[in-house]
Amino acid sequence: MRELATRLKKEGVEVYVLTYAPAEERTEVDEGVVIKRVKPPITVTTNIVVWSLLFTTRLQAVAANLIYNLGSVDVVDAQEWITVDAALALKDRFEIPFVYTIHSLEKHRSANSAAPLNIAIESVEELGCREADRIVVKSEWMKSEVASKVGGVAGKIRVVEPYTERWLEGVLKAYRSV
Repeated sequence: MRELATRLKKEGVEVYVLTYAPAEERTEVDEGVVIKRVKPPITVTTNIVVWSLLFTTRLQAVAANLIYNLGSVDVVDAQEWITVDAALALKDRFEIPFVYTIHSLEKHRSANSAAPLNIAIESVEELGCREADRIVVKSEWMKSEVASKVGGVAGKIRVVEPYTERWLEGVLKAYRSV
């Protein structure tokens, strides 16, 4: 994510990254990229889905304040399932296009994808795919995995191979397509 943000900034794109803060919330600037570190309202839970929903509720509030201060933003890029809920809220509230970048799927991360927790995460992934205006994946293999998991989304999936010569161009093309 850092590499993408700094490359976008060098291309003249205003970039704001909202990410997890393990301690105190703070804002910093790294190579011109504004990074807002957001602390969830609780730090300990036994369920990642509950934690992520609480975290994304806080992300939504911080992002909404940022958007109000800026006046608007052009696109929200949710990196992975954990930020889908916040991206959807911003899309709906501010009518902002939502790009869902998928690095991996729960069925690949977990050996027991039939457990209720894993099924819940998979349902968030599916919701993100259905609601996203564009889906970005890193390979043709991942494109086929996402398309087979969620019917009817193949047309909005774009393959952007990371760290290649045309990587940034591919990301910008995906953003501009929404």
